[in-house]
Amino acid sequence: MKLTDIPDDQLNEILPVAKKIAAASGTENYNILQNNGRLAHQEVDHVHFHFIPKPNEKEGLGISWPQTQGNQDRLKKLREEIMAKM
Repeated sequence: MKLTDIPDDQLNEILPVAKKIAAASGTENYNILQNNGRLAHQEVDHVHFHFIPKPNEKEGLGISWPQTQGNQDRLKKLREEIMAKM
């Protein structure tokens, strides 16, 4: 199951709950992660969220991928295509 499989009316409480968890943790820096599909590191076939505190540069979630310069024309076209499907 992926995020897109859940009906909108069942997603209403997710961000408010995530916000409450973040506030209750007292953590200043954190990531909230949700994976969809094996290539995106989804190991369990249900929708769940990870609250990952980031107390310093070494601990917590490390994100690294090759940074590239975006092609503005291609990005505008992609935006238009996505907006048309929404």
